[in-house]
Amino acid sequence: MTALGAFVRDRRNELGLTQAALAIRVGVDDTYVSAVETGRRTPDGSPFLDDLARALELDGDQLCELLLAARRSQRLFRLPEELSARKHAVFMAIADDLPQLSEGDIEVIASVHSALVRNRKSFAADISKVTEGGTM
Repeated sequence: MTALGAFVRDRRNELGLTQAALAIRVGVDDTYVSAVETGRRTPDGSPFLDDLARALELDGDQLCELLLAARRSQRLFRLPEELSARKHAVFMAIADDLPQLSEGDIEVIASVHSALVRNRKSFAADISKVTEGGTM
């Protein structure tokens, strides 16, 4: 779940609304509300967010929270759907931090990734040697 999805779900529950009722208020299909809440959709269009803010009866501070949650939830690049929540969170944190990463930081990340790939290949080679030998 994204920050936006959590925000929408929590506020909708505070108001005692179902996804279908919120969808009617916003003018979208209830499957779209579900997709936003689960993080399958991460809308960034201000018209939608404006409609959502009105539907959720947000005050000024809450509107700022909504916009911040929407920004944090944007997919900067497409990640596979089957990623665990932890993997998604780690990659999104790195993506959010990209502007602050130095060339040295990037080299460290690249080195760690290269080591992971080498270890994975080495492990696969060791496994294939064991399976090729057969049973005794």
